[in-house]
Amino acid sequence: SIWINPAVFDLGIARPTLIHEAVHAAQVCAGGGKLRLLGLDILPPPLARPYFLQYSSPRRELESEAYAIQAQPDGLERVISLLQQYCHPTGALPVRN
Repeated sequence: SIWINPAVFDLGIARPTLIHEAVHAAQVCAGGGKLRLLGLDILPPPLARPYFLQYSSPRRELESEAYAIQAQPDGLERVISLLQQYCHPTGALPVRN
C-alpha cells in the first residue's frame, strides 16, 4: 500500500502524484515484491531532474521511470497498462462496482 499526503489534493498535484506512486507499484509487482526497473523507453522531462538526481543508484533510475510516466499526457493510461502487465497475471485489473 502507499500513503499519499493529503496536501497534494490542495496543491492540485494529486493526478501526477498518484501516477508516480502507481509506477512504483508496478515496479514492485515486476520485481516480485522488490522494486525493479521496468525498462521504459521514455525519459523524464529536464525539469524533473533535480527531483530524482538527489537519489543514488538504483533508486535514481526507479524515480526517473516514475517521473517519466507521470509527465506524459497519457500517463494515466500508461500506468494502468503497466499495472495490468505486471500486477495481474491475467492482464486485467479487477472491476469494482
